[in-house]
Amino acid sequence: MNKGLEIIEAVHLFDILPEKIQVLVHPQSIIHSMVGFEDGSILAHLGQPDMKTAIAYALSDPERLNIQMDFPDFAALGALTFENPDTQKFPSLLYAVEACRQKGTLPAVMNAANEAAVSAFLDGRIGFPDIFRLVETAMAHHTRIDNPDLLRIIEADFWAREKVQSLI
Repeated sequence: MNKGLEIIEAVHLFDILPEKIQVLVHPQSIIHSMVGFEDGSILAHLGQPDMKTAIAYALSDPERLNIQMDFPDFAALGALTFENPDTQKFPSLLYAVEACRQKGTLPAVMNAANEAAVSAFLDGRIGFPDIFRLVETAMAHHTRIDNPDLLRIIEADFWAREKVQSLI
């Protein structure tokens, strides 16, 4: 789901269509993001597999914060690998793309339903696969509001959490 939320963030932050975003599984977690340019070149943001680096970059751009992080040891890594995500096993990426396509309150519903379902999983009330079923069901039953204001987004968030609880 984290990657799905990152798709939604990129769509909103960079005004980009979700179809233009490619998600890859990168087991070493050294590359935090990559941007492709029209000349075929790619600029990558690399750092230790720790979100502190990416968050510090986001908070300080265009400056850099000294957060006392070491550089990755590329020789010790040996190789950087990439895989396509398994959307059958982890359908959250598909939910995020659909939420981006439909827009309105649906991304907020997806996020809130996920948070409620994960909380129930951590409490031992549901199994791991139930998280996906609950998110998908909440999204399918939501009546989307286009161009919502903050109050409507908060209401959609609350609705999704309540919907997940009622399904459990």
